[in-house]
Amino acid sequence: MPKLRTLWWSLGIALLALITALSLLPLRGPEIDLPNSDKLNHAFAYIVLMLYFGQLVGTGLRQRWWVVTALISYGAAIECLQSVLPPRSAEWADLVADLVGIGIGWLLLRSPLGRTLVVFERRLASSATR
Repeated sequence: MPKLRTLWWSLGIALLALITALSLLPLRGPEIDLPNSDKLNHAFAYIVLMLYFGQLVGTGLRQRWWVVTALISYGAAIECLQSVLPPRSAEWADLVADLVGIGIGWLLLRSPLGRTLVVFERRLASSATR
């Protein structure tokens, strides 16, 4: 589990704020000429969120299920807000893409990517002692 918890949680909250702004504000980014690119964006965002917050809570199954529950609630809340904020619109398919991203993120927690924050802290500590 990462040791710089305050830093990581602060960055995580900033990440959530960024995703919230991108989801709710009428911003137009570059158009990606791929079928279902919006769903790919949703899945990617939730892969990152699950991978990030899954590392912060540790390896316990109960803690990681809390992350899953929180991310599903967050995704549902974003969709509800989008349903009342023009020009945005809510779609069930977006929530499904969020769930797919959460599932992939869960699986990636078991890979070397699931230790990214700890590895980063070790490298930071070793460079500070040089």
